[in-house]
Amino acid sequence: MRIALLSSIVLTLACGGSPLPPPVEAPPPPPEAPVAEAPEPETPADPWARLEGAALRDFVAERAFERLVGAQPGTEPQSLGAWLESPDEAPALTGKAVERLFDLAAAALAGGNLDRAEKLVRLVRHRAANRNSAYAGNTYLAEIARRRHADDESAAEAAIAAVFREQPRTRFGASTVLFQLFQAPEQASAQLGQIRRQMVSLETAGSALFYEQILPSIIENRARFLAAIELVRTEHDARPAPRPYNFPTVDLTRARDAREVRVAVWDVGTNPALFERQLFTNPGEQPNGADDDGNRLIDDVHGVVQDIGETSHMALLFDPGEDVVREYGPFLQGIMDLRAGLASSEPAQRVLALMRSVTDPDQLVELEKNLDAVGEWAHGTHVAGIMLAGVPQARMAIFRSAWAGESRIYHHRGPTDEELAEERANVEAIAAFINAHEIRVVNASLGFGEDYVASQLRHERDRYADDAAVMARAREVHAHRAQTWANVFAACPNTLFVVAAGNSNRDVVEYGDVPASLEAPNLLVVGAVDRFGDWATFTNSNAERVRIFDFGVEVPSLVPDGATVPLSGTSMASPNVANLAAKLYAVRPTLTPSEAIEIIVETGRPIAAPFTGRIADEVAAIARARRRR
Repeated sequence: MRIALLSSIVLTLACGGSPLPPPVEAPPPPPEAPVAEAPEPETPADPWARLEGAALRDFVAERAFERLVGAQPGTEPQSLGAWLESPDEAPALTGKAVERLFDLAAAALAGGNLDRAEKLVRLVRHRAANRNSAYAGNTYLAEIARRRHADDESAAEAAIAAVFREQPRTRFGASTVLFQLFQAPEQASAQLGQIRRQMVSLETAGSALFYEQILPSIIENRARFLAAIELVRTEHDARPAPRPYNFPTVDLTRARDAREVRVAVWDVGTNPALFERQLFTNPGEQPNGADDDGNRLIDDVHGVVQDIGETSHMALLFDPGEDVVREYGPFLQGIMDLRAGLASSEPAQRVLALMRSVTDPDQLVELEKNLDAVGEWAHGTHVAGIMLAGVPQARMAIFRSAWAGESRIYHHRGPTDEELAEERANVEAIAAFINAHEIRVVNASLGFGEDYVASQLRHERDRYADDAAVMARAREVHAHRAQTWANVFAACPNTLFVVAAGNSNRDVVEYGDVPASLEAPNLLVVGAVDRFGDWATFTNSNAERVRIFDFGVEVPSLVPDGATVPLSGTSMASPNVANLAAKLYAVRPTLTPSEAIEIIVETGRPIAAPFTGRIADEVAAIARARRRR
């Protein structure tokens, strides 16, 4: 929900609007006539000033319906009304239509139209094409239930509990995190203050509506929600625990038929000291400040690095500073616990206490920066640990691209054309390294969405005239990056690229996420399942592009200080599949990328309805590879 704000008058001039007409000279006034002083220039009005209360609700509802018409064919006021009364008559809803329907639900809820708000949420749950959305809208439904019984505390708690019981037990915890996270009015005010610094758009206005007109009453009545949560949790605990999914694994440590295989982790930084025995070493390069192998890269001994101010390729790990790591590193597991619905764990409680301390927008920005920095510090190392487990034959190169994380170098702004050119040059250098050293498997737990770029551009209040200008620039940036990724896949046809699908609970093709939405014979996109073998609540998907899933919730692995921490995301599922791919190449070095993909997908186990796709099966895949030698 990071968005930006701007005055259209100032931006029209700043962004090269119509030139001013030339001045017209007039005869001077008579000497006796007083000369009027030029008026002081007016300060451009804050566009948020007119968007409060009902005006904000109307703005969101009107813009949301306009977008809904474009996102869902056949949508008209009459058809939407019919769908709300008879959801079975509605078509399968696109992801973008679902977003807009939730905007309409928020506007209805904030305006007190509880029946319409509930029908909108129920329509999404019933007809969303993405079946993860069958469990969405829990916060809205719980608040609707509370408001229906606002004068009867026990009835309100019973109604809220009934909403929570609709969630499968395995999703119950994740669906109740918001009620744990926001504990004080100041938290909502801080979020709202940051939003109102940004450009007015449907996205920013929708966020503002939630923090201004929905969340405060949830916080005020938090005790009722917590009581209902505890009631349902007690009911769950009284029943036998659900059976976890069996993720079969293979350890090649003693495998006599396994050969060395070269792999790489492409991320925002990885600690090479933890993987010294398995680091790939470029035989033509020495760490001496020179370009020994003549490839125009200095000290590319173990991989390729790009970051602000870096000239050596030995700086493989991002270092946010000892103080930041010491202060914010302990919150890594807690953030992931909250994401997985484990709000009562000790690490999660530490995060909740930290969040309670945020009382204004500046504190919120600072907290976001520090948590992002610690995440960037830990991410690549965690991924590498997963990728190398049980395959000692692997020799790993490290590709560190700071732009891949974006949250640090492009915080609240977009990349310039010069920076996009640097991104492409970095990718071309990585592709050359891959080909020169015959890297067989590359894991890339990274990706970009056009809407994420737009959300950062909206912070540049002095650059863009309106949200149309923001979206135009976002499309330019996104198209450039899509071509960059297509180039690297084409340049390295003998390398299998395993990439994360993304964590936005959406269709990668509908939203055009890159690289996950791209097609290439050497590209395998991975979604995440939880410990029970169901889609993770956050995983992106698409039946054609995201054909394989793997374990991606609370996956234990190393962080740079050597500790083992469970983290969650398709970022963790992807290296699980890359690990399998490395094992396939170790036992059958002649595989092509398309053959490896075929084995992984065809031996995967189908995911139980209502979800689609397959879960990677290491035992079956490696057995097939060995049989076909």
